[in-house]
Amino acid sequence: MWSDNRAGSSETLPETSVVFLVNFLAPNHVAVCHELAQRVKSLTILSSVAMEGNRDWQPEWDGLDVRVQKTWTMTRRVGHPGGYEDVNYIHVPRDTLAQLRHLRPDAIVSLELGARTTLAGIHQKRFPSCAMVTSVYASQRSEAGRGWIRRATRRRLLKKADWVTFNGPSCREYLLGLGARPSRMSPWDYAADPTKPYRGPLRQDSETSDEVNILTVGQLSERKGILPAAEQLGRWALQNPSLRVQWHLLGSGPLETALREFPRTDHLNIHLHGHCDPQQIRQAYRDSDVLLFPTLTDEWGLVVDESLHSGLPVIGSVHSQAATTLIQSGQNGFLYDPEQTSDGQHDSLSASLDAWYWSDSESMGAKKPRHARSAESRLAMRESARSSAADRTPERSAIQLVNAISSAMQVRGGNHESIGDQDVVGASR
Repeated sequence: MWSDNRAGSSETLPETSVVFLVNFLAPNHVAVCHELAQRVKSLTILSSVAMEGNRDWQPEWDGLDVRVQKTWTMTRRVGHPGGYEDVNYIHVPRDTLAQLRHLRPDAIVSLELGARTTLAGIHQKRFPSCAMVTSVYASQRSEAGRGWIRRATRRRLLKKADWVTFNGPSCREYLLGLGARPSRMSPWDYAADPTKPYRGPLRQDSETSDEVNILTVGQLSERKGILPAAEQLGRWALQNPSLRVQWHLLGSGPLETALREFPRTDHLNIHLHGHCDPQQIRQAYRDSDVLLFPTLTDEWGLVVDESLHSGLPVIGSVHSQAATTLIQSGQNGFLYDPEQTSDGQHDSLSASLDAWYWSDSESMGAKKPRHARSAESRLAMRESARSSAADRTPERSAIQLVNAISSAMQVRGGNHESIGDQDVVGASR
């Protein structure tokens, strides 16, 4: 768990008007912003675009003051050391200074270290009483291979920041490496969109079923590691001929055609469900046996949170910050390395699937009979999954942000004594 050892933390700022600068307002942010709006005098959200082109979400902002800006958007494909290319959107909201000058907020929360934060810093020079929180969503893996210009720009912005929030341990280490001051940092955790997790009674598995239902939720893209996962799942199914492996993929993307053409076997069947609404996602979490999150890079990975809230164990990639932060191996899931293949046959995913499914997986190579985990053992893992995410709520996330805003205002006002020089330490569970 994160710990926050700042003195004088508060849950409300009833006299403070806040502007939140975002690239687009994701569904998980909507719930947090509703909670935040109840804790401040006013909250205005300036969104660079209504939604980015590679997302299937439909914006739903009822009850929030959201203003879509006049924005220049550049799109480019960026190569990553992980061996894939990804689409990168660069937004320059050109009316930011005019909007801020009109709103005259007491505090600004600016997401990421780019054009929005640069423009907010210019506004702050003109209106020095305005405090600013720079919020960063990143991991060391997601930022690997970035150019020196990007790093130099981020160093400069971090040096001038009143307060900085980070979304996980890897993000914190990345920011410290760029010169962020640990005494002016605190966590701001993701909180899953509350409409997606399954909240009902946990299912107890049958002792006799030989069917394994594996769920993957997200874009069907190279970055998500979908095709390597298909090959590795196929190998695991061949190694376990007594099982019928059903892989259910919820989402769409450029690899959909390749997955439709991927060979099915008697032991592995791939089901492509396309884009799904929240009710369908909840049902999938309810009816599945385990979530597979095979990403090659994710600065977080909210489907891990959603799955744990649903009481569904996770087999997660070590390249997901959510997986490395939240998964407690053997209790609510297992970690694996999608790039690791030991001998061309038994890879890291197979080892994690064995550890999850079989009660005596360590005997695998000894040609001894293996037994599936008992129904009681599976239910205990589901219960552990749900309890491990219980405190990751929109309310708690909003309180963390209120505390960050309060700290930034103290820095801006020169009240350093109430903050102190102690680090706000983030420790993974």
